[in-house]
Amino acid sequence: MTRVPALLAPKISLGGGLLVSRLFQWSMLWFFASAGACFAADWSVNTDHVSVNFAFSHFDISYVHGRFGKIVTTVQFDPGTKAGLVVVTVDADSIDTGNRSLDGVLRSDQFLDAGRNPEIRFVGNRFVFDGDRLTAVEGTLTLHGTERPLRLVVDRFVCKDVAAGIVSHFTCGGEMHAAFNRSDFGMKRFLPEVGDEVKLDIGIEAARR
Repeated sequence: MTRVPALLAPKISLGGGLLVSRLFQWSMLWFFASAGACFAADWSVNTDHVSVNFAFSHFDISYVHGRFGKIVTTVQFDPGTKAGLVVVTVDADSIDTGNRSLDGVLRSDQFLDAGRNPEIRFVGNRFVFDGDRLTAVEGTLTLHGTERPLRLVVDRFVCKDVAAGIVSHFTCGGEMHAAFNRSDFGMKRFLPEVGDEVKLDIGIEAARR
């Protein structure tokens, strides 16, 4: 049986605040809209409302929850053509579970290997609509030096004018989620005691320039 580090053993304390963390919320947006070869205008991302959170199981009993603190997001999107591009780049070293020792293990070559793979990136270039409702964003996730397709399921997506003093800005935002197996990205250490499936939540808000 694989020996699991003490940090991931059943006695670990996750802390109450982590249990309400939203999983890997994401901020991977760089929408380019082009029903033809026409690019949409850039959008200004509200960094206070961008998040990438994650969770994975611990001995198939409870979940370890975490987030990433450093996220770069670029957005282009055209609501008229329902097309766009979203690019979210995460600093792997900014992982935060609320437990510094556990964070060190996750940064190490046993998991993310942040020294060799400093960035995690999602590029979404296909927006899936059901009528006027955005239902998914499909693209590619690059993690641990490996690329795999990823589909983000949209839980909520809203566009409307938002007043800021005497000025109004057309703003879009939403919440999306996905799940993937870390083993597909070459991270197989401590399976199955530390869960293979990683749940991901991404949140984003941006205003049209």
